[in-house]
Amino acid sequence: MAKKISILRMSIIALSLIILMIPWYQLGFTFPNFMAGGKIIVNTEYLCVGFLFLITILLKIFSLSLVERKKKELKLIVSLEEAMETIQIEGLLILLAYNGFISGVIPLIIVSKEIIIQTMKKISADNGKMMEKSRLSMCEKIMMNVGILLLLFYNLPFELWNFYFADALVMIATILSVLNGCIYFFEAKNLIVTKKT
Repeated sequence: MAKKISILRMSIIALSLIILMIPWYQLGFTFPNFMAGGKIIVNTEYLCVGFLFLITILLKIFSLSLVERKKKELKLIVSLEEAMETIQIEGLLILLAYNGFISGVIPLIIVSKEIIIQTMKKISADNGKMMEKSRLSMCEKIMMNVGILLLLFYNLPFELWNFYFADALVMIATILSVLNGCIYFFEAKNLIVTKKT
């Protein structure tokens, strides 16, 4: 069951990224717009992707609850979930930056941090050491997920009160991401030094 949910999540992630990547106007199709609060023009394309993003989060929670009951394939499922989440977050950040929702610096920082962390993990594994997840990582993921979700929903209802909550969450998550990358770097460095001595 958990495997089927993971495959479903992967399909939904691919679909959500494809929806934002396709130049619909060139195909003669446009997603309808509507006015929210009398001042915000909302494109339903982003709302569709927002709902798909929300579905993937709920499916992940359900999948992990199933895994807790059945520990057998825990390692494989968790690795697959992490890979899918990384693809989803980074893909959406790049597309949101391309469409002007956020600064292009944010996905650049997030992708660079992910490359550094994966490199550090590989170096540590090659030296016979396993790196534990930072507690900061969980805070970063929660804030980034909520921030992206709000961005896809045009920061409603906060936008009606001129409170840029989505931008703030994504910015804080980016700062936490940098700190998290530094923690991983120094932890891996200490593990390698300890191994050599």
